[in-house]
Amino acid sequence: MQMIVNPVNIRNRSALSLNPWKIFHLIFLCISCICSSDAFPIPPGCHFSTFLFRKHLGATAGVLEEAQEKLAAVVEGQENWVTQQFKRGLLSCADPLPTSTALPVVLLPSKLKGCTQLARSAALLWAAAKLYSEPLLLEGNAPLEHTQQSEVFAASRIPGRNQDEIKVYPDSLHAVITCAGGVFPLDILWRPSAGGPVSAKSFTEIYTQLAQVMDQPRAGKHNDPSVVCSLSALERKSWAAVREEILEQGGEALASLELMESAVLALCLEDCDTPSELADVLNAVRLGGGGGRSFLRYYDKVLNLVVFKDSTAGMVFEHSAVDGMVASL
Repeated sequence: MQMIVNPVNIRNRSALSLNPWKIFHLIFLCISCICSSDAFPIPPGCHFSTFLFRKHLGATAGVLEEAQEKLAAVVEGQENWVTQQFKRGLLSCADPLPTSTALPVVLLPSKLKGCTQLARSAALLWAAAKLYSEPLLLEGNAPLEHTQQSEVFAASRIPGRNQDEIKVYPDSLHAVITCAGGVFPLDILWRPSAGGPVSAKSFTEIYTQLAQVMDQPRAGKHNDPSVVCSLSALERKSWAAVREEILEQGGEALASLELMESAVLALCLEDCDTPSELADVLNAVRLGGGGGRSFLRYYDKVLNLVVFKDSTAGMVFEHSAVDGMVASL
C-alpha cells in the first residue's frame, strides 16, 4: 500500500525520519505537561493502566466480595470447583457424540520391534488395569486432584431425555472388546478377597483371553457389533428414547447393554492399517478405519482404546467426563 505523505514536507525528508514511537512519546509528554496540574492529575505513563485498574476495582469491590462469597458457598466441600459446571454444560449437549464431545488421541508407537496388534492390545489392557487398581503408580509422591480421574475407568455417559449423566460402576472387572467377530467381555481385573480391593490380571491371562477373541469368525447379523455401537452415535435424545425401550423389554438386549455400560473400558480392534497422514489417523481413531466395519466405537464409554492391524494405537475419550490432560495421563 502506498503511503500518503504531507506535500508540505516532501522536499525535506529529514522531517519524516523520526521514529513513530518517538513522535508518540513526544505527544504524550506534551499532554502530560499541559495537564499536570492539581486539577488534572495524570499518573506517569508506566503506571497509567495500574491506576485505571485500581480505580475500577475499588468501585466494584462490593460486587466482587459478594460474588466470592457465593462461589465459596457453592463449591464448599468440592475438590475441584469448576468440574460440576463444566460437566453440566457438556452433558446438556444433545448432539451426536462422534461430532461433539468424543475426542481422539494417537498414542506413541510401541518400542517393541515387530509388535503385533494382539500384543499391543493386551499390553494396553494390562496397563489400564494396573492404573485402575493401583492409582498411586501415576501419582508417585505428588498427590493429584481426583475429581475427574474417578470417572475415567468403569464409567459411561448415560443418555437422558433432558440431560445425560455420567454413571460409574465401581464393581466392574471386565472390558468389552469390539471387533469384526462381535462384542466380547474380557476380564482384566480380579478381586483376591471378597469385599477387598481389585487387582490387575496378569499380562499372560489377558493376552490368552484376547487371542481367543481375535480367533473368532466374522460376526453375522445376529451379533453384529455395529448394531449396539451405532446406537451410541445417535443424537442423544433419540438414543435415550431407544434405551428406554430396551430397559422396558428386558431380555438379552438389556443384558448386553448392561455389560457394555458397566465395562471398565472398551477396546476396538480395527481390521485395517492406519492412514499415512496424521489428520486421517485421528479421524480413523475417532470414527473408524474403514475396514468394512464402521461403528466399532462405543461412544457412551468414557474410554475407548483403539488398536489397528499395524499395531498403531489411539484412544477416544468422552470429554464431558474428563479433560484431555487428565485422559492423556
